[in-house]
Amino acid sequence: MKKWQAILAIHNRNMKILIRQKQMLIQPIIVPLVLLFLMVVIFGGGGDNWPVVIADESKSVESQALMEAFKNSESNITPYFDLIEMNPYEAEKKVSEGRLHLFIKIPDNFVESKNIELKTYNINSDAMKNVRLRVEHALNKYFEQQGELKVISHQVTEQPNDVWRSAFYGGSSVLLTLFLGSMIIAANLHAFDHENRSVKEIILTPTGSITAGLGIILTSVYVSLIISLIPLTLSILFLHFDFHFYNILLVYLSIIPLLIGCAGIGLLLGACFKQYRVLQPLIILIAIGTYIIGGGFAGVNMLMPLAREIANIWIFSVIFEWFNPVIHNFAISFSFRQYTFLLLAGILGFLFTFIAYRFKLRNSIFGGQ
Repeated sequence: MKKWQAILAIHNRNMKILIRQKQMLIQPIIVPLVLLFLMVVIFGGGGDNWPVVIADESKSVESQALMEAFKNSESNITPYFDLIEMNPYEAEKKVSEGRLHLFIKIPDNFVESKNIELKTYNINSDAMKNVRLRVEHALNKYFEQQGELKVISHQVTEQPNDVWRSAFYGGSSVLLTLFLGSMIIAANLHAFDHENRSVKEIILTPTGSITAGLGIILTSVYVSLIISLIPLTLSILFLHFDFHFYNILLVYLSIIPLLIGCAGIGLLLGACFKQYRVLQPLIILIAIGTYIIGGGFAGVNMLMPLAREIANIWIFSVIFEWFNPVIHNFAISFSFRQYTFLLLAGILGFLFTFIAYRFKLRNSIFGGQ
């Protein structure tokens, strides 16, 4: 009972420290939100409707049918094209400047020639390859309606509904806040004791120094769960994030052992480096690197070969690879192997805490402060 009372007392003390020392909470709140904002602004947070201009010089029944094929071509989220009315000369100029994805001209002899003219900014970029595939998709729809398509394909996606890019970034931001928050808050609280020279008092406490570590783990997990509600709420309100209560609850409950493991790593790093100016940049770089190559920015299977190889051996990548499918309702549970790994992560978190306080902390003040 005294142990639990001591842990709760440390937790209450930590909460007061975090309230007074608000800079300790800045990084786990701001970093995921800044990344979320950058991803949405730079890579697009909307649907699949890319801006294109179509100039119909034929004005024929056939050209109007082709225009309808472009209008009706769509993904599981939105239409593929946002058709913009614009002067052809101005459209060609914007394409040349890279301000427009595509300019399509249906010439006046379209009925006889069956040719259309396409102008893109850079045919070798992934975006331009993507827009050409969309054009081919629309043309296939047109020829299918005209009865001129000899081979008809029916696309069946693995899931009935796709996830908006903005919603994917939002879900990753929630997971990043959880993992970064647990690790950096634990490291900051450990460094606080070193910076304020209260380590000796912790070691000499009757309940043992490990109690302080367990209190920090409790605080880190609790606070990271709370602050993760910020990107979750923003994603639901503004980023087309579909809230599935069961999936969210499962993610939050299942990730707790992993957060304990991250907090343990944070304590171990705090015991090794002891100073904010070393700990904070190191942990933030680990978090951002994991976000980029571990499935936060895009699925690992979509990354370049080298990034996939790194993700295979980078243990933190499981945070995004395992939890993103569940948070977006592509999966409704974790496998037995995954649950075993998560439980092991929690056990390792306690082990790291023991190492940080029984060895690293004692050695750091050997001979007095």
